[in-house]
Amino acid sequence: MKPTSPPQTIAIVGAGFSGTLVAAHLLFRAKAPLTVHLIERERSRFARGVAYSTTEDCHLLNVPAGNMSAFPDDREHFLRWAQAREAEMLDCACVGEVTAAAYLPRRAYGDYIAQILDEAERGAAPGVGLDRRIDEVASLKVEDGAVALRLASGAQLRADRVVLALGNFRPGDPSGADGAFHRSARYHGDPWAPEVLDRLLPTESCLLVGSGLTMVDWAVTLNQAGYRGAIHVVSRRGLWPQRHKPGAPAAFGVESSGAVGAVRKGLHSVRAFIRDTGADWRPAIDALRPMTQTLWKSLGLSEQRRFLRHLRTFWDCHRHRLAPGIAARLDRMLESAQLVRHVGRIRGFRDEGGRVEVAIRPRGSDQSYVFNVDAVVNCSGSESDYRRLDSPLVKDLLVQRLIRPDPLALGLDVADSGALVDAEGAASGFLFTLGPPQKGRLWETTAVPEIRGQAARLAVELLKADHSECSEASSKLVKG
Repeated sequence: MKPTSPPQTIAIVGAGFSGTLVAAHLLFRAKAPLTVHLIERERSRFARGVAYSTTEDCHLLNVPAGNMSAFPDDREHFLRWAQAREAEMLDCACVGEVTAAAYLPRRAYGDYIAQILDEAERGAAPGVGLDRRIDEVASLKVEDGAVALRLASGAQLRADRVVLALGNFRPGDPSGADGAFHRSARYHGDPWAPEVLDRLLPTESCLLVGSGLTMVDWAVTLNQAGYRGAIHVVSRRGLWPQRHKPGAPAAFGVESSGAVGAVRKGLHSVRAFIRDTGADWRPAIDALRPMTQTLWKSLGLSEQRRFLRHLRTFWDCHRHRLAPGIAARLDRMLESAQLVRHVGRIRGFRDEGGRVEVAIRPRGSDQSYVFNVDAVVNCSGSESDYRRLDSPLVKDLLVQRLIRPDPLALGLDVADSGALVDAEGAASGFLFTLGPPQKGRLWETTAVPEIRGQAARLAVELLKADHSECSEASSKLVKG
């Protein structure tokens, strides 16, 4: 069943970057009466999300300011906003001059997104309004040509269309531990729970499980807070995010191909370009950015799985890079021996009451070694298999068969329009998504340049009278 009339109400579940930007575009574009319900369970994260609700100045954007505009057709929007507040930006010891190449505090970007929403609300057409709600959607049901939403508070809403802007979830619990350890007060399964820092600061040592961007955030946060204990980091391959380095753009590309061996061929092309030109690898990786989604979609499932099995970790640490200042701080922590690296698999945890015993088998070895820490923080990255999530809403949608995981379990099955695909393979006329849930379909869909384009296009889609027809005019309205 498809709606055939323009919506009068749209509910957006999640007010992080994705959901807030969709709400802003709806408010900017809607001409007919419309109510946008923007629902977020965490007050401190409203219009900011996890990444941009941080209050720590040492948490910097890992993309230069010149590439962080929220609008695909105005690439310097954020830069102008930041330069107008240059004195405030310079109060942060991590920031020098506010230029397109600067790496600015993430908290400032949160202020930027919140202001965009405020301006969209003030500038909305008569009859177009925003309902901000601090609550959690526990379940929803598609009935009588609309969607009924039940909130954790007991309130109920009815919407013509719903956007699941779910963002990233807490990590899945690491292997090598049983349920008893996962319930231990010394284990922090959600690295962004508000109490974690206060619990870590009195300890003399801790273990960060995983070596990606979440680990980096925690390492620099502890260092900034004056933590004197040892910070152990364990990962299977020992790969860390690389640092950004200025360089001229590279004239480089990889031909899309669904043939068997396309992943290996693409890797050889990247290596040959770097070898033959003598260029730094960063511009070569960046040159792939505009075509990454096309390349990914051209691969068959077997090739996508091959990439995930062999190259995913290498791609992540080269593609998602660090601000130079943050990378330099990590180097200093390594040199001082405060930061201790372990490469291998965790074989087990044992909470001995006073401390946690950790057993690790080094990569390439069949022998394990043991060390002790006072606390363990799971920094292994967002859980993407929706069948494993401890979310009442996701569980409800799976039971109702209104959604299904994508074949790679990287997110959800999603149509090109952003409509969610149900268990029978039909695209919904009522439920939509963007950002991380589309990772299986698009691969590159978690960063600002990708999400800003999706948000603009989805707003156009949501305001259409009939979702069963694909409007060529819609794609021309929004660039990106």
